[in-house]
Amino acid sequence: MLTLKKIDAGYGKKQVLRDVSVNFENKAITVVMGPNGAGKSTLLKVAFGLLKPYKGEVLFEDKTVKASPQMFVKNGIFMVPQGRRVFKDMTVRENIELATHFWKSRQNFETELERVLTDFEELKPFLKMPAGNLSGGQQQMVALARAFINKPKMVLMDEPSIGLAPKLINDIFYKIKEIKDKTGAGFVIVEHNLKTLLPLTDYAYILKDGKVAYDGKSEGSVLEKMMNTVFE
Repeated sequence: MLTLKKIDAGYGKKQVLRDVSVNFENKAITVVMGPNGAGKSTLLKVAFGLLKPYKGEVLFEDKTVKASPQMFVKNGIFMVPQGRRVFKDMTVRENIELATHFWKSRQNFETELERVLTDFEELKPFLKMPAGNLSGGQQQMVALARAFINKPKMVLMDEPSIGLAPKLINDIFYKIKEIKDKTGAGFVIVEHNLKTLLPLTDYAYILKDGKVAYDGKSEGSVLEKMMNTVFE
């Protein structure tokens, strides 16, 4: 669904990614991992059109595109940035409704909200509560629900486990797996907390020094050996 070919990218004169090629499929959970400074978050920014690469192509459904967040949102790709980014003074309901601002009509919002809440039942008691009053795990659920009000084909997530207790990390990752299995949406997840996430994923990329050091199924001895080498 989303392909990056031979990407060089960075910030001003500081190059971060070097000749990086990745392919993100729908109906799959893909994890992007690597040590700090390897270029993981930069890769997500390029993939979502937040950062223009120095060189290379971004393809959506096998067609080269001028990547931008607006273009991707209209075509069913959403991003949940690092830190959850809920609007703390707005209610949970208002946070979710914000994601519908580009709809031609919001007449179906109540129906779509009910649909989303079947997957995020834990949010029902908090719809009228300011999102800032929720726990970190609940705020992450709000961020996910905000994406899924639009029936996404793919969701990009930047370190969803940051600041969460171990049990909440498990809850978030299993919720992602549950939604993927139910809806067929693809997930691309940059993550450090790999012990919990890897058993639930389908494919893995490891970045090191701005390059792809490994790509393949997220299981087996080869991946374990590569992780030990990259994270040593």
